Amino acid sequence: MLTPDFDIYATRHITGLEVSPLGLSVFYDDGAVSRHLAADLREHSPEGHTTHPMTRETLLSPLDVPDNFHITHAELDENGLVALHWSEKLSADDNGVSCFHPGWLYQTGLSGETDFGVDLSRQLWRADDFAAMPTVDGRKVLEDEEAFFAFLAQFIRTGAVIVRGLPQTPEMIEILPQKIGVIRTSNFGHVFEVKIKPEADSNAYTGEELLAHTDLATREYMPGLQFLFCLQNDSDGGFSTLADGFAIAEHIKQTNPDAYKLLASRPIDFVNKAKTSDYRMHVPLFHCNAAGDLDEVRWTSWLRAPLRGELEEMAQIYKAQKLAYQLGNSDEFKAKFKLQPGDMMCFDNRRVLHGRTSFDPSSGGRWLRGCYMEREELWSGLRMSARRRRQADLPASF
Repeated sequence: MLTPDFDIYATRHITGLEVSPLGLSVFYDDGAVSRHLAADLREHSPEGHTTHPMTRETLLSPLDVPDNFHITHAELDENGLVALHWSEKLSADDNGVSCFHPGWLYQTGLSGETDFGVDLSRQLWRADDFAAMPTVDGRKVLEDEEAFFAFLAQFIRTGAVIVRGLPQTPEMIEILPQKIGVIRTSNFGHVFEVKIKPEADSNAYTGEELLAHTDLATREYMPGLQFLFCLQNDSDGGFSTLADGFAIAEHIKQTNPDAYKLLASRPIDFVNKAKTSDYRMHVPLFHCNAAGDLDEVRWTSWLRAPLRGELEEMAQIYKAQKLAYQLGNSDEFKAKFKLQPGDMMCFDNRRVLHGRTSFDPSSGGRWLRGCYMEREELWSGLRMSARRRRQADLPASF
């Protein structure tokens, strides 16, 4: 019996199976070939005595698989599943045969990710591009699975989405994010209030302009996602801003490669200046992953500590930082708009810079509620939505 995990995998058409001493090669009608180690496949067999039917975690480990374990025969059964005959039975419940869904073999053997059927590639944008992006109907996102899935896909592609027309209740800052995943608590709390505070511990709680920035740049792991929900915004000024930090970094890379290399390699100090905490990080403005691809920008001008080092080197890094901050706050890259009550701004805090224009507190109230979440929650939410959509389309006899 297949576990429910397989419901999210699209059916793939197999044209051939090839067994070797080490494992299995599967040939598909699109020309792709997936390869699977026999011992590894045995550990991931979907039978209940191998994969727990509730937790969906494997019950075997490499210690349970004998040396020289192999596949003796492979075939497609009457249900279109790949049936593998093993060289040995590993328990009293083991009948020596395991069946695998072709879609599962395709995804785990090739990309390792679910085929969502939509484009999830990164789309860089500038201010004019952002203005042309569609906003999202909040009530549909809350009630309709297709609209929710489309919202998550857009979030992943562009790193920022404006959801409009949500119910104007303070609890909404938790309701929509928790539909995606788990909220991350910070020193600002589980949920934080962005409004004027008499004893402000952040510039966000004043009426001052906030230049484009990422939140919590002093943390080892900056929050991956941020949500800001508008409940009141009738003061003069107080326009929200967003800029794609990855687009800015790419622009610098193309036009000033020396500055890009410096920003991606020279660590600087980000320090917390609050009375009740002392966080510090020593990292570059741009962070690249092991493949050399940009995966994070850490961008808060007012949380930088004084530079240290040789004067010429400090002058170079200061000039490169200034270039980045100028671009991040330029009309070319920074989109500006006014949130209305019921609007929620959702963005990738490790990619997208946010800020606001100054406002006059005496002219009216401005109240946003915010929370943080990790990037992995967004991907988990997308996979769960894909699973629900696929299960809804399955025949009752599946």
